Amino acid sequence: MNVLTRCQLIGLLTALSFAFPVAAAEAPRTTLVLDASGSMWGQIDGTPKISIAQNVISDLVRKLPGEIELGLTVYGHRRKGDCGDIESLIQPSKDSREAIIKGVNQIKPKGKTPLSAAVLQAAKELRHTEEKATVVLVSDGEETCNLDPCAVGRELEETGIGFTVHVVGFDIVEAKTREQLQCLAKETGGKYLNADSAAGLTEALTQVTAAEPVPEPTPEPEPQTASISGPSQAAAGSAISVAWEGPADRGDYIAILLNGDGEVFTSQKDVKVGNPLEIKVTPEIGQHELVYVDADARTIIARAPFEVTEVAASLSAADVATAGDTLEVSWTGPANNGDYVDIAVKDDVLPHFINYFDVSEGPSATLRMPSKPGDYELRYIANTDPRKILTKTPVTVEDVSLSMKAPKTAAAGSTINVLWNGTSNPKDYIAFALPGEPLPHIVTMAETGEGNPLSIPVPDQPGEYELRYFFAAHDRIVQTLTVTVE
Repeated sequence: MNVLTRCQLIGLLTALSFAFPVAAAEAPRTTLVLDASGSMWGQIDGTPKISIAQNVISDLVRKLPGEIELGLTVYGHRRKGDCGDIESLIQPSKDSREAIIKGVNQIKPKGKTPLSAAVLQAAKELRHTEEKATVVLVSDGEETCNLDPCAVGRELEETGIGFTVHVVGFDIVEAKTREQLQCLAKETGGKYLNADSAAGLTEALTQVTAAEPVPEPTPEPEPQTASISGPSQAAAGSAISVAWEGPADRGDYIAILLNGDGEVFTSQKDVKVGNPLEIKVTPEIGQHELVYVDADARTIIARAPFEVTEVAASLSAADVATAGDTLEVSWTGPANNGDYVDIAVKDDVLPHFINYFDVSEGPSATLRMPSKPGDYELRYIANTDPRKILTKTPVTVEDVSLSMKAPKTAAAGSTINVLWNGTSNPKDYIAFALPGEPLPHIVTMAETGEGNPLSIPVPDQPGEYELRYFFAAHDRIVQTLTVTVE
């Protein structure tokens, strides 16, 4: 997956605009609910998901019709581990555009995912029991607090007047999470759109038409016909070329239908992308079908048998490493575009990981180890739909033997030299902090890459301070010294 190109961004903004009515008489008041939980720091081709969302939303709101009353609600952006971290940043109004752009671009993901409570709060503020209203939820993960999204959707449908929730599942890999978000949208008559990449997000959003005016009844159209041609067999995670013939109407797409199940489609690609077009093969091993789907009729109008075969991978690295240091990792595998090797807590599931490198870097690469000692796993991840762990191998991360040497007293506003023995990460840092203050709450600091001994500014205010050695990863304190500032 590539970072959004100019053309993709224009296509995404055009597609998103279909979710909002174009005339004042049709326009329900609308609130965008944005996921700012910690997982939004996850990266797609080196770009954090929150950055992609900020860029897209900033451009989108400038292009929406001025008649639409638009608001913004965000969750998980202020505190870690707090299910009550929900904030209505901007109330719906016609003059909210610049305020929404400013608010979105200041967001720093931190916390949990109280998505159900956030939707409830947005609905209440939209007065959904009194007038038509719409919520557009963008989330990259499952509910992590105490509410059931399905039950919340049913409650809003029962109490609302023309209330609708549309859900965009961004980079969702777990079927359980996808089903949870689908249920929230379905219970209110809204649409669920799944996308596992920026390009996929663009394609999915072209299908958002639920908020358009309901047309007058028209005669039943003549059945559409199509044909589809592709390989009869391919390895999981590979890319295949599929040729097609068909009506090529807006929203029509090519997909893989899993095991002949009429409900589960993967690897969707809009036919407007090209002919032939390239799709990514699902990780689900077995007999499936390539299909052409008529988006308007929501029916399959062409199909061809297709088998997905197993693919193997291997990893080679030392089984013991030092916290915060690097480890040389060699691999073999399919090396498909977007495949990567990561390190995660032992037995953790996708999409969770700590650090990674793309296999395009070569048959071996260095991987930064976690800052905390413990039992971890190296994993080869196939960039399929959804992603799949092809192989994994254990690695024990041991704590570093670290020390610092510094003066016990220092003059306020001066600098001191600190001798240190730490890791090879030049982004580690040594900082002054007040004793007992929680992370990070630093007063002054310097990165270890600046030298040894390291020159560190002394705080301006006298008092007792802690000199803390931090790992760059996750701001872990590894060593402390007490320094009196006079």
